[in-house]
Amino acid sequence: MRAQLQTNRDEERAWLLAAAKGDRLAFGRLYGRLRPLVERWVRLVVVDPWQSEEVVQDVFLEVWQIAGRYDPRHTAVAWIRTIAQRRAIDRVRSSQADRQRDLRIGARHLELVDHASLERAEGVLDRAALRDAVRSLPDRQREAVVLRHLVELSGPELADRLGVPLGTAKSRARDGVSALRRSLAHRAGPPR
Repeated sequence: MRAQLQTNRDEERAWLLAAAKGDRLAFGRLYGRLRPLVERWVRLVVVDPWQSEEVVQDVFLEVWQIAGRYDPRHTAVAWIRTIAQRRAIDRVRSSQADRQRDLRIGARHLELVDHASLERAEGVLDRAALRDAVRSLPDRQREAVVLRHLVELSGPELADRLGVPLGTAKSRARDGVSALRRSLAHRAGPPR
């Protein structure tokens, strides 16, 4: 058993050194063997399955890009685990910062209104005004708002559908909603 483990570690070391020289086949073997381990490590830190999948991909992309920095005195597993842990922690910190920023922005724009009364009195929002406001959004914001809030895609699904990074997708949707609020408030005119 110990001999097999050493053989595996030697193979992984050799594959990583070969990947550093651009050997895609060696990298593919390393990926195939270590992906389940990397997924396990990442999921210990990143709970969201979509984000953990992105982190796993980021880990292997980084391994491919910086394989030349690998020191063969260490096992490939230890080196890759360090990258995975750093990436996972960075993602959690980034997500927390995004949530805190969204809360700060949301609190700044929070209006204490009895929405139930407004809905009963005004029959929700004028649908024609809402349609016009959505149409007036720039294409990128309109697409993000519709996919996020009407189709109800998650953040990672939205980013995937738009073909942009997660932060960009969230920003487009958030900016679009802000623009809609401003547009609808402007169309409604001053309070009576």
